[in-house]
Amino acid sequence: MKKLIKLHLGRLVTVLALLVVLPNALHAQIDEEEYYKGILDTIVEVQNPVYKPVISLGVGYLSFWGDVRNPISSPLYGNVAGKLNVSNLVGRKHYFKGNIFAIYGDIFAHDPKLSYLMQQQPLPLDDLNNPIFVNSAFKTNIFQLGLSFEYNFGHVFGPAKRFKPFLSVGFSTIFFSPKGNFLNNGSGNFYYFWSDGTMRNFPENGPDAYRARIVRFDSDYETDLSGKDLYKQGSISQQTFSVPIDLGFDFYLSDRVNLRVGAAFNYCFSDKIDNYDSKIAKAQGYPVKNNIKDIFSFTYFTMNFDLFSDPKTILVERVFAMLGEDYDYEIFFSDADGDGVFDRFDECPDTPAGVAVDSIGCPSDTDFDGVFDYMDKEPNTPEGAIVDESGSQVTADVLAAMFNRKSEAVSRKQVRLIPVTHVWSRSLNYTPGKIPEKLRVVDSDADGYISFQELMRAVNEFFDGTNNLTLQDLYDLNEYFFAQ
Repeated sequence: MKKLIKLHLGRLVTVLALLVVLPNALHAQIDEEEYYKGILDTIVEVQNPVYKPVISLGVGYLSFWGDVRNPISSPLYGNVAGKLNVSNLVGRKHYFKGNIFAIYGDIFAHDPKLSYLMQQQPLPLDDLNNPIFVNSAFKTNIFQLGLSFEYNFGHVFGPAKRFKPFLSVGFSTIFFSPKGNFLNNGSGNFYYFWSDGTMRNFPENGPDAYRARIVRFDSDYETDLSGKDLYKQGSISQQTFSVPIDLGFDFYLSDRVNLRVGAAFNYCFSDKIDNYDSKIAKAQGYPVKNNIKDIFSFTYFTMNFDLFSDPKTILVERVFAMLGEDYDYEIFFSDADGDGVFDRFDECPDTPAGVAVDSIGCPSDTDFDGVFDYMDKEPNTPEGAIVDESGSQVTADVLAAMFNRKSEAVSRKQVRLIPVTHVWSRSLNYTPGKIPEKLRVVDSDADGYISFQELMRAVNEFFDGTNNLTLQDLYDLNEYFFAQ
């Protein structure tokens, strides 16, 4: 009986050893597979890839630099606008690029000093011959559609740099519709500009000056400047052209995506986007600012997405590769047990000579009792039978003698019983989550699940004779534990 117990303990220890060693072996195998995969798989550069149009989306600030300017002059001060751009590379070396772009947003500007001077001169009259207290505040929406030709300094920085500056020049058409804000809060009263630089709701020299209070512009630009012709100089065309000069840099996040930061300065063919030019100034007695056309800037950032071009590199998966003269081919092709399966792939590396093996180097086990056929003295063991190290079935009498409490006792210190999976058990079928009636006594916490601690407690109590489980119950308990 002691011999049989030692036999089973030996198998149990083997199972535990496999459980400890197997994860490390699998990890080592995965590392090896990745190593050889890295040798076989090669990333190669695509020769003459086909480049398709790149789509760009972004936002920025529109700032006006004409006759009427805001007190703060900065490319980062203005109104938010959006930009859509479609580009394509030009030339064999891709140093140049063609762009089609569209920008939409608003331009706002106001010069308080100019507004004060405008109200000191004879005022224009409305349809009822009432004076209009004009000012320099205006707002217009801008829709710009254009083409540009771009250079990316590839001759200097090379084609493979992630950081590239650029410079472009183009031509565009601009549609705008300027509006003026003359009325005070929509009440029919005008804005009045005082010599102290404030804007109020009564004239500085009028009888109600003592009642005046400081006001701010409302958001209602109610006067259409393009058709009003306040200064009798002709209506303002709502369309003009411009020459945009764009500069900035690209930062390539990947082969498909890059971030662009830039600033475009547009020299317009019109000087009346702000409803103010030298002719109006001279006719009305206003200050003549300059004789150049209007200018506005667009400072922006965009994300550029190359969605359709061919990849610059591809992964080539080769079937074989030359490993070089320094590689130890003898180790790679070694077969220590001579079974025809290389050691690197042999899961049973100590097969005796002459024994047939499968593709992973293991002998056959016809009755699936865990003992290979070449060493199995009983090759047709029934399924689920318990066998000894030679593959012979252990009879019920021997098993009964093993666990007969009246037979020769074995010290508990000499035996440690560990449950094993049903690879060596009887392969019964159970429904997971449903504990058989005879085993419910083992579920001490009544949670519907037999834990490992509860299993060990039942086994110990069986050997101590403090529960009513039979040997067959222990088999069934072990089987159910691994089936749940």
